[in-house]
Parts: sequence; C-alpha cells; structure tokens
Amino acid sequence: MAVITGLFIFLFLALPAHGEILVSAAPPSYVGYEGCAMCHRDQYADWQKSKHAKVFELLRPGQRVAAKKKAKLDPDKDYTTSIKCLKCHTTGYRETGGYVNFEETPTRAGIGCEMCHGPGSEYRKIHKQKHLGFTREEVSAAGQLYGSVDPQVCTRCHEHEDTPMQPSVDEKYMFNLEERLRITRAYHKHYK
Repeated sequence: MAVITGLFIFLFLALPAHGEILVSAAPPSYVGYEGCAMCHRDQYADWQKSKHAKVFELLRPGQRVAAKKKAKLDPDKDYTTSIKCLKCHTTGYRETGGYVNFEETPTRAGIGCEMCHGPGSEYRKIHKQKHLGFTREEVSAAGQLYGSVDPQVCTRCHEHEDTPMQPSVDEKYMFNLEERLRITRAYHKHYK
C-alpha cells in the first residue's frame, strides 16, 4: 500500500496539470528546419531563397573566388570541414542534434531556423500544443531566440573574430543589425 501511495504522490507531483506543458530539464537540442516548415510555410519559402540557406555552399572550392582572395583565403580550398567556418555556416555545429558533417546531417548545413531562433526541441512542444496561443515569454523561457530583439543572435557570427570577412577587408562586411533587419534577403520576412 505504501508503494502505491508513493507512486500516486510521485505522479501527482511530477506530471503537469491539465493544459501545462512539460519541458525537459535537459538542454534543448536541434531538430532541424523540417519541423518548422510544416507550420511556417511562408517563412520557410523565404528562407530557402535567402543567403542564410545557401551560406554553406560558400565554403566549397571555387565559390566567391574574388572575395576569398581579397580576404587572403585560398579560393581552391574546401572549407566545408573547417571548424572556424562550420560554427557559423551550419546549424548547431557540435551541439546535440546539430551539424555533424554533410553526409550525416545535410539538413543542418547552412544557417537554418534554429541558428537564429535557438535549438527547437523544447519551444516546439509549446508551439505544437498552443499553436498561436503562446506568449513570447513562454517560448523564450524554453530557449526560443529572436534576432530582431537580441543583437547577439546575429553578431555572434557576423562580428566574430574568426570571420575572415571583416570590414578591414571590405567595408561591405560592416555589420549593421538595423539595416540587415530591413533587408529580408538574409533570412525571412516577419509574418504576423
């Protein structure tokens, strides 16, 4: 009887109340753009045409030859395995559910949704259960990020010390967040 009572108390305390969402205590993991695209079709379509979606390709030999030469990079070198490059040209590099290599995780090559919005395993639970009835605070507490609110989301790569594409190489590499947010080519339009 004590075991049954203990189990009942455990279940009563451990399970979420009706309407609450159980969020894991483990760090969020990357789940990939495929899950996002199911509901965010317009954003996904915009993203597919964006520079962010195609940025991994810039690491391949023969791509952006003049820019690479100007930055003193070998334009014939394959940078698709360079640690310095992969942390900003892939989604979730070396993190749970993130990019491993092109053969194992090709859908994490490029800057996917979660590079700007954070690993989605936890906040997607809230999206699925509440659809549009969640608050920004709820999903932020579960790890969702907003580049339009937190400049660090963008500057962690665009102004990273390892990027060879610095303003000293060409002034076009000067990163201005407000200006970039007005240009939707880089990511997707904001939809309400």
